[in-house]
Amino acid sequence: MATWQFENVPAALVEQDPTQRDQFNNDEVDLAEALVREVIQNSTDAAVDGNAVKVTFAVRKLDSVATASLGKMFAPLRAHLDACGISHACLDKAETTLLVVEDFGTRGLTGKTDARDNDNFRNFWRRHGRSGKGGASGGRWGLGKLVYSSSSEVRAFFGLTARAGDTGPLLMGQAVLRNHEIGSNHHPAHGFWFTDYGTTEHLQLPVTDAATIDEFRALTKVTRQVQPGLSIAVPYLKAQITETKLIEAVLRNYYFPILSGKLVVEVGNVLIDHQTFHAVAAQHAKTQTGQTIALAFVEQVSKALTQAPAIVAASAPGAKGIVDTMFSKDQMDEMKTTFREGKLLRVRLPVMLKRRNGGDCASYIDLFLHSLAEGEKPFALFARGSITVPGEARYFSGIQALGAMVASQKDIVEFLGDAENPAHTNWIASAEKLEERWASVGVVARIRHALRELHLLVAEQVARKDENALIDLFSLVDPSRSNKGPKKRSPKPAIDVVPKEKAISIKPRAGGFDLVAGPGAAKWTFPRKIRIRVAYDTMVGDPFNAHHRFDFDLTKGDIEIETTNADCQAQNEKVLIATVNGPDFVVSGLGFDTNRDLVIDARAA
Repeated sequence: MATWQFENVPAALVEQDPTQRDQFNNDEVDLAEALVREVIQNSTDAAVDGNAVKVTFAVRKLDSVATASLGKMFAPLRAHLDACGISHACLDKAETTLLVVEDFGTRGLTGKTDARDNDNFRNFWRRHGRSGKGGASGGRWGLGKLVYSSSSEVRAFFGLTARAGDTGPLLMGQAVLRNHEIGSNHHPAHGFWFTDYGTTEHLQLPVTDAATIDEFRALTKVTRQVQPGLSIAVPYLKAQITETKLIEAVLRNYYFPILSGKLVVEVGNVLIDHQTFHAVAAQHAKTQTGQTIALAFVEQVSKALTQAPAIVAASAPGAKGIVDTMFSKDQMDEMKTTFREGKLLRVRLPVMLKRRNGGDCASYIDLFLHSLAEGEKPFALFARGSITVPGEARYFSGIQALGAMVASQKDIVEFLGDAENPAHTNWIASAEKLEERWASVGVVARIRHALRELHLLVAEQVARKDENALIDLFSLVDPSRSNKGPKKRSPKPAIDVVPKEKAISIKPRAGGFDLVAGPGAAKWTFPRKIRIRVAYDTMVGDPFNAHHRFDFDLTKGDIEIETTNADCQAQNEKVLIATVNGPDFVVSGLGFDTNRDLVIDARAA
């Protein structure tokens, strides 16, 4: 009979709790959104031969009889919940809520169940903080599956998978708590719901008993029989996860693959595909910034991607970004005319990548621009494969146009995947996986700024003369008026002031700055600290007070920091603390928006 069980581990082993839950439930991404992103990402990664994938979400209320049956299944977990300080009051309620998620058109959790390999079954059930995914797959961190247990009041979920060639489906459960002790026994954070151990290796085996699986289907209303794929059941669902929130998260994050016909999602009785998307979006869809999604533009982009690009840049962008010398005169004229006439502009931009364990990779990204129609609002799409990366849209903020950056070629998809944070909402130029696998310094910054730079290149600004533009700032003397006025004052004698030698010099550079030692640094005693504040300039007010983490965040690796004879740490999103060790120090920052002016304040402590 299947039951919940945690292994006994030696007390001498280092304890490691799953502390990364906040990465999937924070100010930028709430739990429902993270759940949708993780589920659909895993499903699209497991698509069969590139076919369309269908994912269903259903929030189900269990009656008192079903709730009682579920409570019996979880009775053995109570002691472990108590040991971890996790409430299990939900187990005693008369009714409860359960979430069922199923995908179709996928492979399921392939691989060995009784031995360790590098396939999906092991990666899903037996690994934490490490993923076997690579290439064009969406996931990299091996942390995303935490959203399943995080969505449950008792931190547990079940998985039923079917694979081609198997005689029947496989069922297993997992609870992700904390390291804990019951009596003299030390238990890890992860426990399983299973029946038997394997004989090859001492591994928990999934349930294959047909009667047990039928009982599970009847209790949870999971529909899967033998169709390959994965079904997830999350019992005691947290109240913050509702079908309405799930629908909105689908519309916000997966409009691109849905409109291109690669994904179908069903939430409750609401079907979201390329035919129904507009009707559902009219009621629900808003981006994270509150702007309406430019659906017609996204559909144009989706259709254009099925055809070869008309304009391809002659070379990859260098340190100066996208410049006109990358295109012929005819191409420049065509791009400007296309944008000016309100047509969709598409440009393929070569990107050169270099693997640390291999040679150079010639890849590319596709850039799309469309001028705004009357009353239309700006919009930006940044997509890597089937995943939208919403945090990157801030690099197109303030541009009065519709823009899209789409990475679909396998090498660039892999590269950007290695740069993403665990929630897949931003790219981090200094990400550990990126530095381990690639030697492509500055490429992330060039990609994220490419859309803005292309707009700057093709959107011609028309100068207009305004006779009264500066009337409130300047005035001219009227010669007809009297010359009478206060008497002129005698000039004061000039005083020679010897300028103080600067110890810190700030030199601007494209997309960044260099802070170097001045002559006065030779008189310093080392080591010495320098507090460096950085912000984008503003028309009015204090730019440092106006700074927002969406501009850039120094703590998250948005900006590349290089030092010579110095050490540097981010104090917060806009402040660096540099410890300089000699009079020849250099602190450089690279990766800022090249179309915005930087304000830098550096003071020695």
